[in-house]
Amino acid sequence: MSVISAERLVKHYRIRSGGRRPDRVVHAVDDVSFELAEGSTLAIVGESGCGKSTIARMLVRLTEPTAGRILVQGRDTVDRRAVQFVSQNPWSALNRRKSIRHALEQPLAVHGLHPGRAARAARVRELLDLVGLTEEYLDRRPGGVSGGELQRVTVARALAVEPRVLVLDEPTASLDVSVKALLVNLLADLRRRLGLSYVLITHEIDIARHLADRVAVMYLGRIVETGDAEQVFTDPRHPYTRALLAAVPGIGSREPAPLLRGEVPSAVSPPPGCRFHTRCPMAVDACARTEAALEPGPDGRRVACLRLDDLTAPPPFPNDPS
Repeated sequence: MSVISAERLVKHYRIRSGGRRPDRVVHAVDDVSFELAEGSTLAIVGESGCGKSTIARMLVRLTEPTAGRILVQGRDTVDRRAVQFVSQNPWSALNRRKSIRHALEQPLAVHGLHPGRAARAARVRELLDLVGLTEEYLDRRPGGVSGGELQRVTVARALAVEPRVLVLDEPTASLDVSVKALLVNLLADLRRRLGLSYVLITHEIDIARHLADRVAVMYLGRIVETGDAEQVFTDPRHPYTRALLAAVPGIGSREPAPLLRGEVPSAVSPPPGCRFHTRCPMAVDACARTEAALEPGPDGRRVACLRLDDLTAPPPFPNDPS
């Protein structure tokens, strides 16, 4: 069963030019569809500016789609409790003037959960225990807590209303390497214990590889490849996916991917045809005219590339030592 279904999502931002010049439109997300299976993790990966965080904001209704729809448990309705958000910056996510106790009690009060002082206090202690923190943190303020501990608090706050899905927007981006591993292990444990589903937005391929069951690779507002995480990470098919993974040090040994040409085009005026063709070393004339559909292959993955049948798969990654 799909706990979330995104159907042909589009998000455009209009930039007012003023005077007689026409307004410009930023194509942040264009025609993106995916499903999140119950109890699984979908990682959405890609370079900064590809539209990942815009999708995260649409999933939690911080911004509304220009077109398309989002179904939560099959219903096209806004359910504020079912889908909760964990941002990449825990310091900006919490009120620095308020205590951690206040941060955890607030969602309970807003949604009318665990009424009564004793019941609410017990639930707050339970939330801290879920994320491996003790009661001594309750009266601290965010400024007196480390980054890793504070991110645990934001996870606990997201869990307060008993959601089905957590949308994790670069949850480890602001953390030290040693602290990242602790948070990733916590998220994996919580998913098993609570039956959660995750949408993980990240540019950190090693984090995605550790947590994800499925992966969607984005480039300039569109998904170019999606499939089982192990398939995509060990045998990438789309030229952009190959280049993206080849640029990650330490993820595995492989023959170097061809160098990409130029810079990422502007989302205000994306190229016609395949949006990657202006940088793709495998592009032919047809790529500038025709946008390849994200068609399913025999192995269940989907790849949007006109030259898919002409490409030779690179050697796979060795077994992950972790």
